[in-house]
Amino acid sequence: MLQHLQLLPNQLTAIRFLLIPIMWVLAFLDQPFWMGIGLIICLFTDALDGPVARWLDQTSAFGSKFDSWADNLLNLSGVVWLWLFWPELFREHPLILLAGAAFYLASLTIGLVKFGQLANLHLYSAKATGLAEFIFLIHAFLTGLYNVPLLYLAVGLLIISSTEEILLMLTRSAVDEQIGSILRPRS
Repeated sequence: MLQHLQLLPNQLTAIRFLLIPIMWVLAFLDQPFWMGIGLIICLFTDALDGPVARWLDQTSAFGSKFDSWADNLLNLSGVVWLWLFWPELFREHPLILLAGAAFYLASLTIGLVKFGQLANLHLYSAKATGLAEFIFLIHAFLTGLYNVPLLYLAVGLLIISSTEEILLMLTRSAVDEQIGSILRPRS
């Protein structure tokens, strides 16, 4: 694993892994603004690791999985952080949040059952979802207020990207992690 961490794209992903426990400490210290700053750094490292890997010709199965694990851990943490700071969000918008969680968990479960691992797909719709989630979380933590339209946008995109992942996994015997979209023809 150490040889993988010598590569710049994996170092960018590792920054997200290192920031997650720091942001947990900030959450328990009631420092949402600094959590927002941490999320901005996470957004930039998430946006850069893939392009840097392709530019430096350092793409790898490890880097792809490492990125997905960081994303999933950050997603789970983000939900818990929202609950810690704004529990009323879950009381006021339970149906959309449950729908988003159900589709997301279904896509993870199908990947585990069918392929024996997290599907690890890097779809364009998932990238749009991640950006919307980051914008929602960063706004909430920097301002101290959550924006309902941004919440619905992020969860709506999550449902769309999870549906696309489910359809890809159910209709293909093997899934190219870099396929981009279900609209791409079978190879």
